[in-house]
Amino acid sequence: MRRELVPILLMAGAGLVAGPGCDDGQANVLNGVQSIVYIQRTVDGTGNVFDYRSGGTDANLFVLSPPTASGTRKNLTNWKGAQIVALDLSFDAREIAFSAKAPGDDNFHIWRINVDGTNPCDAAMGKQSVGACQVTDGPSDDAYPVYQPGGRLMFMTSANVEGTEVPQHRDEYERATTAQPAMINVDGSNLVMGPRNVSHRVFPSLMSDGRTIYTEWNHLGPRNDGDLQIMNQDLTAQREAFGGEGKGITNNYLRAKEVAPGKVVAIGTARDRTYQAGKLVLIDLGGATVSEQSEARSKVTDLTPDVPGDRSPSFRGIGRYYDVAPVPGKADKYLVSWADGPVEQEVLSMAGASPDFGIYVYDAKTKERFPIVNEVGTWETNATPVIARAEPPRLETSFSPELKQATLFSAINITDSSLFAGIDKTQVKKVRVAEGFSAEEGFPNRFGLTEFDGMARLGDADLNADGSFKVLVPANTAIRFQLLDKYGMALGVGQNGGQNTSEPVWIMGRAGEARVCGGCHEDRTKSIQLAPGSSLLQAVGAAKLDYEGVPIQQRKSDVYTIDKIMGVPWDKALQPIFDAKCVDCHDGTDNGANPGYAIQDMLTMATFRFRFNLKADLQTVTFGDMTYSYSSSHISLMGPSEMLREVAFTVTEGALKSYVEPGFARGSDVIKMLNPPAIYPTVNMTDRAFGANVHPKGLVTGSHDGNDAKYELTPDEYYRLILMADSGGQYYTRENKPGGMGY
Repeated sequence: MRRELVPILLMAGAGLVAGPGCDDGQANVLNGVQSIVYIQRTVDGTGNVFDYRSGGTDANLFVLSPPTASGTRKNLTNWKGAQIVALDLSFDAREIAFSAKAPGDDNFHIWRINVDGTNPCDAAMGKQSVGACQVTDGPSDDAYPVYQPGGRLMFMTSANVEGTEVPQHRDEYERATTAQPAMINVDGSNLVMGPRNVSHRVFPSLMSDGRTIYTEWNHLGPRNDGDLQIMNQDLTAQREAFGGEGKGITNNYLRAKEVAPGKVVAIGTARDRTYQAGKLVLIDLGGATVSEQSEARSKVTDLTPDVPGDRSPSFRGIGRYYDVAPVPGKADKYLVSWADGPVEQEVLSMAGASPDFGIYVYDAKTKERFPIVNEVGTWETNATPVIARAEPPRLETSFSPELKQATLFSAINITDSSLFAGIDKTQVKKVRVAEGFSAEEGFPNRFGLTEFDGMARLGDADLNADGSFKVLVPANTAIRFQLLDKYGMALGVGQNGGQNTSEPVWIMGRAGEARVCGGCHEDRTKSIQLAPGSSLLQAVGAAKLDYEGVPIQQRKSDVYTIDKIMGVPWDKALQPIFDAKCVDCHDGTDNGANPGYAIQDMLTMATFRFRFNLKADLQTVTFGDMTYSYSSSHISLMGPSEMLREVAFTVTEGALKSYVEPGFARGSDVIKMLNPPAIYPTVNMTDRAFGANVHPKGLVTGSHDGNDAKYELTPDEYYRLILMADSGGQYYTRENKPGGMGY
């Protein structure tokens, strides 16, 4: 049930801090802006930049008119005990949308209030009252509202486009329910949900061309960053904007806002421990128009080079910036929220202190800050000039009428690549399609000794003679593509195929959406030219891997053959291979075939000794505050490095060794030793990927030197090991998750 909250009397606190130039002359610094709206709240201790519930406490919306130390502050909401995350101003500058956990509520929702403090919902019905009115409701969290053309609001929500019968993804660190895009009319009607990513989407902002720029948490194996993405108004046609191709100066870009067509200003920072604050960066998206913009052309300018871009504490006088907005009509001036001192969570917590964010104008040319408002003991953030702006056009949709509940992906030519020069399309025999998932399906927080989350092979698509392919996949599903050679391995390029060509990010689409790319990370400076009715926009001839009518929890395999395997459950698909063909030698004994090591935890001084062992017996290990329990075979092949992250340790005996490179079978020592045979277009046991030697034949001598057929793997067994490595080396899949097979 939606509620109308009537404000209670709340006196403004004392202690307003100002400085030189922040009185009447400050209007000149803000280029004549008569008012600003901002959030005031108590200190918020969060460190994770993707925490969309970080709204502090006792938060309220304020308008400051004029925006000077002597200006009049008006408390619009007058709430007690609320949390507020973000706000946006309507095109006519009369109304504010904001996300808040209102007094007495358990969740964040979207609210609206007029700039003069009156209720816009009542005004629409011819009544007059004060206070905010609620737009969204329910058990999910809704955050970051952004006004859209045609009387709509885009926002991010923890609700699931698949409905309540399918749990929403959970992020890979804190395992918080992920936030995904949605659209709704300002009156709360006509809710539309966007496709799901495995991780969060946060901090959306509308650009003047009508598209929305936002931050997406990209986490696929070792990749862990927050890049800028762009999405159409109908929540389709997601594309990379900045941060994904190695041009960044830090690993997360937040709260991007357009300065001019093709240029945005944003916060650059580390993922955690910095209170979501960092340096100011100016990003050129590659051109002023959509056709010109390309991540390959993009570039970044560091506006605050003295501010750390990582977790390092900042110096006094340098501090960190929480958010930023351009000052209208002033190219080098920005309205910012800034705090002095270290602004690093661990350092300040040891001192029992917190950062003090206040609102300033920052001059990027002179590197000066002009204080606007900073009340001691509270944060002032999200400052927005109260000024009208043009409403962008309402953009058309990009749906294919022949599609229903699937998404069509196609590529024009996989050899067109900006990242992997040298792809020989004659080597590519198949395109593997996999879907991603996280701990929401009943898994423990860790899928194994790997940075990868869950992955299931949906199947393979054929490559056409011209290097193109088409595939139908489940809508609203995070998808990854891998180019396979004749051995069934993800293709590598460079010396001995040493560089992985697997898609490094998840991509997804809505039901009925048709998405076309030029190649596999094609040159982003090129424009894709497709005439209406192009076959690449039609589902005819596409590999059908959409599993129509098959629930998510049933997308798994119980037969582990090349043509049917989906997940690679370690104990079910791999351990039988080890038991039958490996443990005669690799049994954990000191027989010359099993190297060992010892590790000591420098905090607890506990020692873990281990010798290579492909048996199924479980090993339970505690390092730092984490306890791991996996089979000896999993620890042997994956190595212990993942469980030693951020733990002070020393190797007291032997050397640490991993035999699997997660995400890249071709680069994994165990695959090189086993030397798999060709399987595409047909199996050929005499054609081996790495020359003539096959383990154990030619590599060891003794009781089995390759003449005993007992130790020879079948093509299906080789492929299980390859798929395990290419998929990230997880221990758990849908086929063996603890607690059963269903939800």
